Amino acid sequence: MFKYKNITLATIALFSVVASFAQGTTPSATPTEAPTNYLEFLMVTIAGLLVVVIFVLSNVLSMIAKKAVEVAKSGKKIMMFALVVLGSLFANSASAQSAIADTTAKAPSVNYYGGLSSTTFWTLSSVLTLELLVVFLMVLFIRSLWKVIHPVEVIVVNGKPVTDSWIIRTWNNLDKKFLTKAVPLEQEADMMLDHDYDGIKELDNALPPWWKYGFIITIFIAVLYLLKYEIWHNGPNPIEEYNTEMTTAKDEVDAYLASMKNNVDEKTVTMADAAGIAAGQVSFAKTCVPCHGTKGEGGVGPNLTDDYWLHGGNVADLFKTIKYGYPDKGMQSWQATYSPIQIQELASYIKTLRGTNPPNGKAPQGDLFKEVAAAKDSTSAVSKKDSTVATK
Repeated sequence: MFKYKNITLATIALFSVVASFAQGTTPSATPTEAPTNYLEFLMVTIAGLLVVVIFVLSNVLSMIAKKAVEVAKSGKKIMMFALVVLGSLFANSASAQSAIADTTAKAPSVNYYGGLSSTTFWTLSSVLTLELLVVFLMVLFIRSLWKVIHPVEVIVVNGKPVTDSWIIRTWNNLDKKFLTKAVPLEQEADMMLDHDYDGIKELDNALPPWWKYGFIITIFIAVLYLLKYEIWHNGPNPIEEYNTEMTTAKDEVDAYLASMKNNVDEKTVTMADAAGIAAGQVSFAKTCVPCHGTKGEGGVGPNLTDDYWLHGGNVADLFKTIKYGYPDKGMQSWQATYSPIQIQELASYIKTLRGTNPPNGKAPQGDLFKEVAAAKDSTSAVSKKDSTVATK
């Protein structure tokens, strides 16, 4: 008898929803008819389907509750009460929706969501949320009753029950169905083949699905690769990729060498090339002429063309003098004005002025420097830099 009551109540709730929806969508007597709102139709349809789902779940719950313990009757009454209340709530909300739709057809609201007024949208959203919550609770209730009817086998070890957590059980199920489909150890005898290799037997296990899926994916990618690079030709071939990578590598090497040149100091400086010396001559004309003359013959500063130097006459000494200066002797520091590479070029140009003997050269100052080539040692490598010897 209860079963027929259950079906009757659920049918009444469903029909009330459909009737309310039909009432809301019936065209009015006014000559202008509002266009169909598909969002509203979709939400109402989903709500009706959820009512059907709740009805089916209530029947399942009733059947499971009959086999469960003495909580069955109360459980059925509670779920039927929830079903009737839910149906009436949805019917009321659908009726309210139709009323709102009629009013909005006359005076459109300011706030709209997908063509629905804010009141209609949030009313339908609340109904859907409530229905989903009821479905979730019913599923949990059914799951709990199912565990009561079909309890999990408990393994006792050393007098203590051992049960796997739901994470381990879920992983085992996924592994069995999708990942490896491995046969349990207890069933391996059924999968054993007749092949025998010196006592080594073979199982007729299936290949792991993840491996097969990966193999299929590689075939799919190979087809796309063939179409892209060999048929459509809208991608670089290996030679073009190689040339692009070589160009990029060359740019990186050039940038690295440029940075190394800019990192030159008095310990690593060497003579600049011809272009650097020419650039150093330009810097000399801008900066050094007022003190050392246009040809390095000297003036306020010492003569730069003879073999006598106050602070050393090789490239490293000149680089250091230009970079740090000697304020006590009137030579300022130029490291804030010139970059290290520019100081190298300037020092290299000054180095080329030796022995030019310009007219009106200033008298020698400082110590006599003689260029001495570094002697080769048979047991160690020799630096390419020239060494200098100072004599008074």
